[in-house]
Amino acid sequence: MALPLQGEATPARAGDRPRQRWKAAPAAAVVAVIGLAITLAATGSAAVLDRRNERSLLDVQTRQAAAVLGSTVLQISQPLMAAAEIAQVTQGNATAFRESIGGQTGPQGLFVSAVLVEVGGATARPLASVGVAPLADPVSQAGAASVRRALASPTFVVTGIGGSPVSRVGYAYATGGSTRYVIYAERGIPPNHRVPAESNPAFADLHFATYIGPDVSAANLATTDIDPASLPLTGETARETVPFGDTVITLVATASHPLGGSLGRQLPWIFLVGGLLLTALVTTWTTQMIRRRETAEQDAATIQALYGRLDGLYAEQRTIAETLQRALLPRANPPIPGLATAFRYVAGADGVDVGGDWYSVVRIDDSQVAFVVGDVSGRWVSAAALMARLRFTIRAYLLEGHGPGVVLQMCADHIDIVEDDHFATVLVGLVDLPTRRVTLANAGHPEPLVVSEGRGVYASTEVGPPLGTSPARYPTTSFTMQPGSLLLAYTDGIVERRDEHLDVGLARLAAAVTVLDTRNLDAGLDEVLRRMVPAASEDDIALLALGWTE
Repeated sequence: MALPLQGEATPARAGDRPRQRWKAAPAAAVVAVIGLAITLAATGSAAVLDRRNERSLLDVQTRQAAAVLGSTVLQISQPLMAAAEIAQVTQGNATAFRESIGGQTGPQGLFVSAVLVEVGGATARPLASVGVAPLADPVSQAGAASVRRALASPTFVVTGIGGSPVSRVGYAYATGGSTRYVIYAERGIPPNHRVPAESNPAFADLHFATYIGPDVSAANLATTDIDPASLPLTGETARETVPFGDTVITLVATASHPLGGSLGRQLPWIFLVGGLLLTALVTTWTTQMIRRRETAEQDAATIQALYGRLDGLYAEQRTIAETLQRALLPRANPPIPGLATAFRYVAGADGVDVGGDWYSVVRIDDSQVAFVVGDVSGRWVSAAALMARLRFTIRAYLLEGHGPGVVLQMCADHIDIVEDDHFATVLVGLVDLPTRRVTLANAGHPEPLVVSEGRGVYASTEVGPPLGTSPARYPTTSFTMQPGSLLLAYTDGIVERRDEHLDVGLARLAAAVTVLDTRNLDAGLDEVLRRMVPAASEDDIALLALGWTE
């Protein structure tokens, strides 16, 4: 209906004014109803969107916090595994145990106490301890259950100690072999289970509580940033579980304030109060909220990806105490059908056995065997500690199924000459037993010798930079060994001499290896050493020979 313009006169007819009022009322009512409907719809939509946005951001932030907790598992497991390996190779040496885990034990360390237990048959006895007395002595009735579980578990086992709720967490990790060793350690829980708010961005906007195991009862409470009497957390919560030894850590979190900002909470009220005047702005505000949500989720995804990349750095073990070079080297290589192996290690002339040369043979499966020969620059305790870390890390990566080039690339990301004061040259090989195919990756290491038909020829590999100098990619080289042929990997101490060109030493070694025979590799290596090092060696020497018997 066209309405008269202001000042325009219209003919007056009987009954017109009451009729116009009757039509204006429904129109106003319709406009009011439509405006109210739009306002209510916009208000409801904004409220639902805010709740979904808050829920999504809470889930993402909780997953980020869980990723940070996951790195703690590696920080705990690395010292346990390293101490267990040292205990195995040193046959339970108490001094080596204290030196390996002592730096991690104390008021400011990962653990408040640590005990080395030897288990033989049905008996167990403590060999050494560090820190305060454990609440659950591992050889007592209270702690024996943890030892038994560790002996049957492929990973470390976790036990809450000290009543309900627990006051300490116990960890136990067992080695293999006929004589088995168990590393038992306890980690203290803060008084009242309360920890200060995390400075890590993953926890910045959360109230949280962590529980040992899947049950979130008060008996399993580990830590929280609020008064434990206020638990369990109420309102909108998110839950994540993180694998933790033979159990899990359950993280329950709620937002400490609106994660999407205060505007999201206020927007429904703005729509309600503004009514018809703000109807035209609903689309704009909603679009802004949607874009804000998408941006926040994209930023959260980027942050989560960065946390994933940092997991390896969190897992890096940075404080391993003194250990012994000879104790860390394998005493015997695993028996391999169709492949004979032998090794030698000779300490330098100055009589200091703590160095960085090592070798390893790793049985991957029935058809694949890996071998490693490496040399950490320098000597003394720091070189041996870096060697132990590299040996353990490379062995773990090989057993995970990574190829030689990938293993070196992954290790290159974790070693830095500026931080570690050393670099390392490493040769990693993978042998396919059925085809006699050898695949090599080389990080600045001397090239191995192939001995066949009475001749020693150096294998040609693509040599990458030593570990610790810079992150790099390492290409691989493959070739097939003939039946009866041999492969000799070594460290540079056997060919380097003062005031002598390196080529002279390499030529001497190529001539000396012709005495090697797959039927008696040990005697052959002794003869090679006699020819190459008639007197004391100036540097440490490691040799690893592999001979194809069929």
